[in-house]
Amino acid sequence: MKMIKNSRLAVIFLLITLVLPGSLMAQKEETPSVPAAKGRASYYDFDDILIPSELSLEKKNSLVYTTGRFKAGMLVFAGRVEPSSLASFFQSNMQKDGWSLLSSFKYRQYLLVFLKEDRVCVITIREKTFSTTAEVRVGPIEQGFVTIKGPQPR
Repeated sequence: MKMIKNSRLAVIFLLITLVLPGSLMAQKEETPSVPAAKGRASYYDFDDILIPSELSLEKKNSLVYTTGRFKAGMLVFAGRVEPSSLASFFQSNMQKDGWSLLSSFKYRQYLLVFLKEDRVCVITIREKTFSTTAEVRVGPIEQGFVTIKGPQPR
């Protein structure tokens, strides 16, 4: 008698484990899926440097200096982002905002150097254990100091 009860319980348990996930999947497929709201990229203190929504500003590590029409400084961001994807994001969007890529380094860390009119922007991307950090540094350059061959910055 006891063996019959145990085998019935085993069969019921087996049926539950096989049927329940399938029925939950069927219910999930029947309900219309609502696309997840994706965050939008934002401009922070520099209105021509777009930052992806997956990154958060670390105010305690950032500093921006403003005087009259000029703004310089360093913004530090952190988030769970693939470093190579983040570098591609900056390369694409900085160009859209009128910056020219002057040079780049990759692998150990990413270092992107952009030039625009009388400013330079250096973006350093580092992968840490549980997150990725991006340091965005913007500063002035002396006019005529850097000679660029090829297309001029916009």
